[in-house]
Amino acid sequence: MSAIAPPGGIGKPKPIDKKHPLAKSDPELKRLLLKFNRQISDAYIRVSMIADSSPTFEPVSYATQVVAGTNYYVKMRVTQHGWSGFNCGGGKDDGAEYIHVKIFYQSWSKTEQFTGISIRKARNDPFEFDMPIPL
Repeated sequence: MSAIAPPGGIGKPKPIDKKHPLAKSDPELKRLLLKFNRQISDAYIRVSMIADSSPTFEPVSYATQVVAGTNYYVKMRVTQHGWSGFNCGGGKDDGAEYIHVKIFYQSWSKTEQFTGISIRKARNDPFEFDMPIPL
């Protein structure tokens, strides 16, 4: 089980990589990302107004916030495949585009909701408390 932030505050972001795989650091978040993958993709396509029908997302870090459950904030690297199969994204720091997603999880009621998305983020952009609600 992962370390959780104090009530109300967003905890320090934790990396997700080969050294810190999500399956080991927070298997619940891994399950939630798999569950909401299609909704995240659909929301990204609607909000960014791109024609790409199959962007892929790679989680690179996450943070938690204790509320009446847990808010997960996840930074994900976007790969837009376009017609040629090449990455069409364009972020500021490393040339990649990132999104931030927010997922609410309440274990005792089994509540799971994809509750926010912010697009066109850079690798070093901090998480925000309020994100636009995916339509």
